[in-house]
Amino acid sequence: MSNRKTVAFNTVSQIAGKIITSGTTFVISILIAKTLGASGYGDFTKVTTLVAFFYLFADFGLNTAYLEISDNPKSAGTLLTVRCIFGLLLMFFLLSILNFLPGTSTDGYSPTVKFGIIIFSVSILLQSLITTTNAFFQKQLRYDFAAYALTLGSIGSLLMVALFAYIQTKGVTPYIAALLFGSFITTLTALFFTKKILPNFSLTIDKTLVKNLITIAFPLGLTLLCNVVYFHADSIILTVTRSTNDVGVYGFAYKLFEFFLVIPTFFMNAVFPLLLLSKKQNDMKGFMRQMKQSLAILLSVSILLLIIGYIGSPYITFINKDFQLSILPLRILFLSLPVFFITSLTMWVLIALKKRSQLFFIYFVSMIVNIGSNILFIPTYGYVASAWITVISETIVLLLSVISIQIALNREVPTKI
Repeated sequence: MSNRKTVAFNTVSQIAGKIITSGTTFVISILIAKTLGASGYGDFTKVTTLVAFFYLFADFGLNTAYLEISDNPKSAGTLLTVRCIFGLLLMFFLLSILNFLPGTSTDGYSPTVKFGIIIFSVSILLQSLITTTNAFFQKQLRYDFAAYALTLGSIGSLLMVALFAYIQTKGVTPYIAALLFGSFITTLTALFFTKKILPNFSLTIDKTLVKNLITIAFPLGLTLLCNVVYFHADSIILTVTRSTNDVGVYGFAYKLFEFFLVIPTFFMNAVFPLLLLSKKQNDMKGFMRQMKQSLAILLSVSILLLIIGYIGSPYITFINKDFQLSILPLRILFLSLPVFFITSLTMWVLIALKKRSQLFFIYFVSMIVNIGSNILFIPTYGYVASAWITVISETIVLLLSVISIQIALNREVPTKI
């Protein structure tokens, strides 16, 4: 299969799967928002945001590191072992800090929210396993397997949420349990498909490979850490400084916005192995061609989605009138869509060019700006400030990334290219 067909197959496989999973997630969000209202959805956002905060800690760039050492037959089992250990440690760390989270009986991290976090903390380990299997699917260019697993899991969650919504179940706990059920199904399915492509796949410990994994992953892991902190800082600061209703208003807007961000992620998952191959073969003309073609596609799609999303934002009031206030932050977030699409490309280009230290610096600067701005402006201006700060932070990432790529390419690519 040619490179273009391979990229197209894997991108279409992921998008097809995500159309189903995003569709079910969208319906799940609507059902929960409609049943619980803005305040109840705010509690749901608090639980899922805090736990999801630990997902990227479990990732920590290990998938990318695995791709570089995957020729070793023990690398798959070693990655699985490291991920399981990380996942368990993160799960117990979250539970250990639970009592220190601020909150009252109604706002902040209330007892109900903390109980939901305890239940949902199991998903950290499950997500670690899912992320691990994705590395194997990416290596084998079989993202269709990942799509099947995610589809089955999301359908399982949807059926449970629909049941609870139908009988008008109140409280956030049943809906958290429904998401956990879906993650469990996804994990089992993904492991089943992994066995099909890696029959000898099992837990393995190789000290040399563990050291190589962590050494390669560490700079990217720090970058992802900065990324996840600034992605979730606004929701956490909203939780401790504003009402639960405000958390729900912004949380629902951001959830809708996030649906569109999976497109560049999946596209770059398919393109990255090809960028890496071109770089290893020192084919910088091919590298530049792949980069420019990817930029053209991502920019075109993002502008189209920006127009559709901006015009369609007011229709969210049909879900629940409580979310009338979500229109403004949603429209602000949509303005940053082209920026997010392009930074998805620039991030993986810098990784392929082995500029992980520069990438960490870029996201560290953005994280500092993001957290500082959120602390300064959210207490007064609320979720509107959160939305604008997200736009500004990602724009900083884009500008610094473009400068870094230009410097790197000037050193590696002949002037005539």
